Amino acid sequence: MADRPLRIAIDATTWAPGRTGVGLYTERLIRAWQALDTGDELLLLTNRFAQEPAASGLSVLGPRFPVRAAWLQTAVPVQLARLRPDAAFFPNYLAPIVPVPGIPYVLTVHDMAVFLYPETFTFKKRVLQRAALPLLVRQAAAILTPSESTKRDLLRLIPTDPSKVVVTPLAAPADFEQRPDAATVARERAALNLPRRYILTVGTLEPRKNQVRLVRAFERLADRFPDVQLVVAGGKGWRDDEIRAVLGDTPVKNRIRSVGYVGTEALKVLYAEALALCYPSLYEGFGLPVAEAMAMGTPVLTSRGSSLDEVAAGAALAVDPLSVDEIAQGLEKLLGDDVLRADLSQRGLQRAAQLSWSHTARATRQVFLQLRDRRRS
Repeated sequence: MADRPLRIAIDATTWAPGRTGVGLYTERLIRAWQALDTGDELLLLTNRFAQEPAASGLSVLGPRFPVRAAWLQTAVPVQLARLRPDAAFFPNYLAPIVPVPGIPYVLTVHDMAVFLYPETFTFKKRVLQRAALPLLVRQAAAILTPSESTKRDLLRLIPTDPSKVVVTPLAAPADFEQRPDAATVARERAALNLPRRYILTVGTLEPRKNQVRLVRAFERLADRFPDVQLVVAGGKGWRDDEIRAVLGDTPVKNRIRSVGYVGTEALKVLYAEALALCYPSLYEGFGLPVAEAMAMGTPVLTSRGSSLDEVAAGAALAVDPLSVDEIAQGLEKLLGDDVLRADLSQRGLQRAAQLSWSHTARATRQVFLQLRDRRRS
């Protein structure tokens, strides 16, 4: 019975243009699941339609709905009752508050930041997630987390049955194992006006990504490394006023290049050409930029704590994200020591090779198979 293909309804609303963490997770997981070639029927549910999901060859089901939260609680239960899938998958924290009888759901909880750092979220998101998540976690048939760190945070903050919480680590895309060719590098360098030597930070401009402390740390190194610039890649986020103000009035503003949100090809070039990735985030459930940079062989500086130590697994230079001094000292080590950068590059490649979306998809599918088998036993 376990070999019969699954029929899974998936909330695909985050697979949309301009997607970042959760959207990339949703897209990459669905594509990797398709590539397993198991014959499973994946039904994509969305309140808006984007070109890429429609071109995936999978069924993309509406209806269009202006507000995702309302769509989730009204239209989705009706769709599930009509479709009768083996299970429903909600990869973005939230699901219908009232479950559809006979259809178990699986919920992905990427991190517990809304509980641990509520000041870094909008009022709407704080209210929605903090009110709904405890109920949804307890109702879910299974919960996925991207790291052991997030699993521990979840069980500490919302006590539930530990056996139904499954860790499915994320990864860099498979094509990040290949460096961009010279023509792509030249094209993207020109398009982004990249400096010759630079350190890179990647992430939406928001307080949790800690760009302000990174800029302050870079200020301290400017005189010692006059040929190195800082490139900031990331789209507009909530409460980014302070970050933009600092970028505009820092004494080293002429040595900081903000390139905004970039697509995959440009991002690969940014990683491949950087001296190092600097990712001193205050808190992450996984930290995709760390895995992506390591897959490209780019040395990484990141934060101690949350999931980032776990993701890096000793293959990155770790600092206290609350200490400008430590961030600056870490950058100084990286920029001043070619041997250290080469060592971190090799260790990063080895660590990234241990992670794959194929493995993530197989582990995710296994959760759904076990749910179906339990229902039929």
